[in-house]
Amino acid sequence: MEFKTNQSVGDVVPNWTARANPSTKPEYNILHGQYCRLELFTPTTSSTAIQQLYDAFKPTEQTHFTYLYYGPFETVNEFAQFLHTLLEPSNNTVVYFIIVNEIAVGFITYLRVNENHGSIEIGHVNFSQQLARTRQATEASFLLMQYAFDSLGYRRVEWTCDPLNRKSYRASLRLGFQYEGTWLKMGICKGRSADLSWFSIVDDEWPHVKYEIQRWLNPTNFDTSGQQLTTLNSAQTNPRNKKTTDSNQ
Repeated sequence: MEFKTNQSVGDVVPNWTARANPSTKPEYNILHGQYCRLELFTPTTSSTAIQQLYDAFKPTEQTHFTYLYYGPFETVNEFAQFLHTLLEPSNNTVVYFIIVNEIAVGFITYLRVNENHGSIEIGHVNFSQQLARTRQATEASFLLMQYAFDSLGYRRVEWTCDPLNRKSYRASLRLGFQYEGTWLKMGICKGRSADLSWFSIVDDEWPHVKYEIQRWLNPTNFDTSGQQLTTLNSAQTNPRNKKTTDSNQ
C-alpha cells in the first residue's frame, strides 16, 4: 500500500507473509545443541520425562516458583496437569523439555506467538538447580532464539519478567535482549502486585547477538574443569545498545 498523506510511516516490509507456528514444523520437534537438546512437549510425552522434571525442581521449589503464577506442585500428577494445560490452544504456548545427559532438567517455552506480525516470546524459563548457571542453560535459550529467527523468520523475539526477579532480568540482558520498559501493576501473582518488564531482540540485531553467543558457547571458551574463560554479555554487542548509549551522551 502506498501512502500519500505526508504522514510519517514505518518502513515497507516487502513480500511479507505470516510465519509458521513453531509447533507445526515436525522436523524441528527436537532442537540439537552442543551441550543439550530441546524436545517438544506433546500429549504423548512420556511420564518418565515429566517425573524427571518434577524431581529436578523439588529441592528448590519454595524459591523457584516465587515470581511465577504457578507452582510449587504437591504431586507429580498436579505438575503433569499444569504442563498439559499449557498445550491448550487458548494459551498459545509451545513447550520444550531441556534434556542433558538423557535426563529432563528444565523446560522453556514460546508464548505470545504472533504469526501474522512475526513476533514471539521466550518464556516459562524453568531451569532446575543442576541446570541453572551452566552453558546448557545458555544454549537452551539460544536454541529457541536461533529457531525463531533463522528457521522461522520471525522479526522480533521478546522476553518479559517481573523486575524483582533479578535472575531473569540479568539473564535477558546477558543474552542480548534490550530493555524496553516496565508495565506497572500488570498482574497479581500469589496475592502480590506484579509489574512486568519487557525486553526484545529484532531481526537486524540478531546476527550480532548470535555471533557473540556462539563465541561464548565454543568449547575453546571453557577450561578443562568447565569454567568459562571469557564472560557473555551480548547486550553490549547489540547495535541498539550502542545507539542508546550514544543518544545519552
